[in-house]
Amino acid sequence: MLSKHPEAYLLLPEIRSNLVMAKSDAKSIQDVAGIPGRLTEVFKKITAPAYPAWGASRYTASILLKIMEYDPSRRSVMEIKYSKELVELIRKDGIEIKHLDDSGKGLDDILKQCMNKPPVPTAFFTEGGFAREGAVIITGQNAVEVAGLVLRIADLT
Repeated sequence: MLSKHPEAYLLLPEIRSNLVMAKSDAKSIQDVAGIPGRLTEVFKKITAPAYPAWGASRYTASILLKIMEYDPSRRSVMEIKYSKELVELIRKDGIEIKHLDDSGKGLDDILKQCMNKPPVPTAFFTEGGFAREGAVIITGQNAVEVAGLVLRIADLT
């Protein structure tokens, strides 16, 4: 799905991406399937170096598990690259997106500030900082829905 879109690879961050999906009763990283080695770009196509595996993603899985504490129906996430222009395109398309202020706080605190008013937004973004790349985090009920949203965003660019 992602590999067939001619522009989707342009949304991959420099650090690459992962698309993860959790079991409905996920409690740990081992309950979340991800792509070992992350999604990358090869010949202008998004490529997975391996099949999804349980526990293959620590960072993206930990974000998903925290989001599921606020909305258990959101069982999948994917990171795409951040830019101010991309955030504006996402907003203009009607996709709810909130800023994650990650200035020296832990993941719990960062997400709490965004989740103070239900429902959980479809997307979050961080602007990055010293030695860290910004990212847009797309959420959904399953990996197909998230991939579809990423392709919708790719069509906006």
